[in-house]
Amino acid sequence: MNPVQHGPAGEFQLQLHYVRQTPDKGRAVFAQTGIPKGALILESQAVVLPREDCTKLNEMSIWIYRFAVGEECAVVFGDIAFCNHSATPNAVVSWKRESPSAAVASLTALTDISANAEIVINYTDIEDYVRRGVVFC
Repeated sequence: MNPVQHGPAGEFQLQLHYVRQTPDKGRAVFAQTGIPKGALILESQAVVLPREDCTKLNEMSIWIYRFAVGEECAVVFGDIAFCNHSATPNAVVSWKRESPSAAVASLTALTDISANAEIVINYTDIEDYVRRGVVFC
């Protein structure tokens, strides 16, 4: 675990998360320190693909890092890809489009998260993301 990461302008900032192997769910994301509700936990780069290419991902092992977003999907690189599912998530992923084929995925705390607690998102109900307005902008 490296508690320091480089920020967007090269500055150092405290890393709020770490990834570790769990006995029952594989890799998972955990809070390095207490994280307040609304805090940006981390950002990861993503490649955006049209719907027809998304279905092709189902045939490859990379599909586990895929997020459905509207009529497209995004393959996320970085630690957000290791967030596990929960029906009661403590974080949410939002998206910022950088180009037609690239986006940034941001992981934000929905609740206060205790140090060493697993950071989880809800990814079984894609329509819920649409209802809450979690789409590319």
